[in-house]
Amino acid sequence: MLRRALTFLFVLSLTTTSQVAAQLPAPALDAERRAAILAEIESRLTGMYIFPDVAAKMNADLRARAARGEFDAMSDAESFAQRLTQTLQAVSRDKHLRVRAGPPGPPRGGPASGPGAARSAFGRAQRLDGDVAYVEILSFGFPPEAVREETQRIMSEAADAKALIIDLRANGGGSPHTVALVTSYLFGDEPVHLNSLYFRPADRTDDFHTDPRVAGKKFGSAKPVYVLTSARTFSGAEEFAYNLQARKRAIIVGETTGGGAHPSQGVPLPHGLVLIVPTGRAINPITRTNWEGVGVRPDVAVGADVALETAHRMAREAVASAGS
Repeated sequence: MLRRALTFLFVLSLTTTSQVAAQLPAPALDAERRAAILAEIESRLTGMYIFPDVAAKMNADLRARAARGEFDAMSDAESFAQRLTQTLQAVSRDKHLRVRAGPPGPPRGGPASGPGAARSAFGRAQRLDGDVAYVEILSFGFPPEAVREETQRIMSEAADAKALIIDLRANGGGSPHTVALVTSYLFGDEPVHLNSLYFRPADRTDDFHTDPRVAGKKFGSAKPVYVLTSARTFSGAEEFAYNLQARKRAIIVGETTGGGAHPSQGVPLPHGLVLIVPTGRAINPITRTNWEGVGVRPDVAVGADVALETAHRMAREAVASAGS
């Protein structure tokens, strides 16, 4: 299942030859090279982008701009990639869709890969006044096996607190498998359907559930949970917040999130460029929709800089109320 399912910014591994070639100085882009890049983008969008009608609009826009000569002066690959990203996003409004120059490293919100793949997914973890546990999650690391032991340790340490604050303000996303792993500590002994991902190229839907048998101690399904968000919270981190909000399992405190719900795949383009193309969409089992383009709207809207203070106050009040 892990091999088949993609993350909220999925990137295909390119061949070693492509990676080596991408590290060489990029040749200047002439008219022929730009045309080859545009043709490949059109082909990939037509066959892969989650919404075929939007793909057609983007392709028509690219052809019209090329015919007007808007790209004629662009010989630098990096600048051309940036311009293409702006152009595609102007039509699609899809923040996951973009063009990159150089090696296909993980884009914003994508899975960790290479030497940093096993780095910590967590930031600070501490016990606040009022027996409130605070856990900062910096990414929903990929693959989940790389962070499973750390997740078990940190979530188990928070399990006996009377309330829990999870901080996603600096979290740009990651794997839906890791989202499900962490969320499993916030529910009980029955699996909970959290989210589904539909992929257009394969015409396949993958479902994600909590694991009641997750290792370690669980915080459980009854005690209060608060999730902190910011405008930087994106992709898989948004899924975590959206899933809990839809299930009424957490109160979201902070800012409306970035608004990226389309799992994406990296594909090579000619002359060292890479297209990050969204191939799927999230389908929440409760709302039957997702947060694409609108973000996760907080239950308590405050600035990101005061979200922790606000949630901590709410948590202490909830704990005091439960004990009275």
